[in-house]
Amino acid sequence: MTFSRSRAVRSALLATAVVVAVVAAPAAAASTTAEAGSGPRPLLGAVRDGAPPTLLEVVAQRSRSGSSTPVECHDVKITSRANGKLVSAELGYAGADYAMLRARADVQGPWEVFTVCLDRANSTIRSKANGKLVSAELGYAGADYAMLRARADVEGPWERFSIDLSCDNQCVTIRSSTNGKLVSAELGYAGADYAMLRARADVQGPWEEFR
Repeated sequence: MTFSRSRAVRSALLATAVVVAVVAAPAAAASTTAEAGSGPRPLLGAVRDGAPPTLLEVVAQRSRSGSSTPVECHDVKITSRANGKLVSAELGYAGADYAMLRARADVQGPWEVFTVCLDRANSTIRSKANGKLVSAELGYAGADYAMLRARADVEGPWERFSIDLSCDNQCVTIRSSTNGKLVSAELGYAGADYAMLRARADVQGPWEEFR
């Protein structure tokens, strides 16, 4: 399915999102149990005094420890290595842009905390703020193709990712398990689309590196 949207409207939504972020409490706590067909996913890395570990920290720790636990879930913050901004789930956006992931925040709030369940190519990312799984929107077209949005209630192919160490263990990459593409922070986009996350890259560069 293809969606055409007014970018002027999206810019207006960006302005209102700041207000919503201040006054809105998290919509729901993230579930730590997988959908039907998967085993329980215990939360091992919860937020500590409002400061979760980075995605890089939990992936590196799992690698160092050689953990035999099939699935590990952690509350994390995710930062673009390219622009140094935290990834936010844009819960102030509407329609087909609702809960778009963007690397645009300087300060961590509810929209910048995610529960990541590490399970090789079946890893998932869930927004703590609205309790929804992150999907790669493979039905979108053009510059919105494979946009990441925190909008799914049920885990399916579009909600599965590989999260791997890279950059000599100084960063991680996120790859859609369905289309095989690396997630990029679109730093060439402007306005309300700036630093949108999309699973669209074949080659790793700075925009595909996260902490």
